[in-house]
Amino acid sequence: MTASPCALIRPVLVCGFLFFPASRLLADGGVVRLRDQAGAYQVTVFTAPTPFRAGPVDISVLVLDADTGEYMPQARVTVRLTARGSSDVREYPATTAAATNKLFQAAVFELPEPGWWDVEVVVEGPYGPVFLHFEVKADEPLPRWLELWPWFAWPAVVVAFFCLHQVLVRRATELRPAAGAGPALVLSKLTRSSKQLAEGVPGQ
Repeated sequence: MTASPCALIRPVLVCGFLFFPASRLLADGGVVRLRDQAGAYQVTVFTAPTPFRAGPVDISVLVLDADTGEYMPQARVTVRLTARGSSDVREYPATTAAATNKLFQAAVFELPEPGWWDVEVVVEGPYGPVFLHFEVKADEPLPRWLELWPWFAWPAVVVAFFCLHQVLVRRATELRPAAGAGPALVLSKLTRSSKQLAEGVPGQ
């Protein structure tokens, strides 16, 4: 029986999640770091990756009207980070352009070093500005080889599954004639018997 394309795709997807786990991908969402009502805004802040570490990071913010629960696209969001014990403030605008889910506003940037960071989220909108604060600890960045090896391994996985597909197809092709040998043999005997009867020779 020939394997269906869907049956072959599933293992590929599983391997994709193994090679590219969610903790290594940047996307809207992640860990909820803050959910609070600030003035007339309901603000939720997410961070990725998980665990949070130095390197490429994503801080996504969802701003809702605290009374109606409606999304507020007119709100402007800015993310400010300060390393603990430092006065150097890093400021990044959060935008819908950087977000996959357009209900979020995301700031995607390189976090330069591990350690504790003070994070300030500034929301400016029709109800005036509000300021929210939280702290987050960043782990050491992933080793460079660990970040890159899935990209080298992925083509090998595709080739392996292609070879597996070819083996399954070849095996199904080899088994198909054997499966049809029974009816073909019966038909041959029936034809021979009919011919013998027509010639007046008793069948054996």
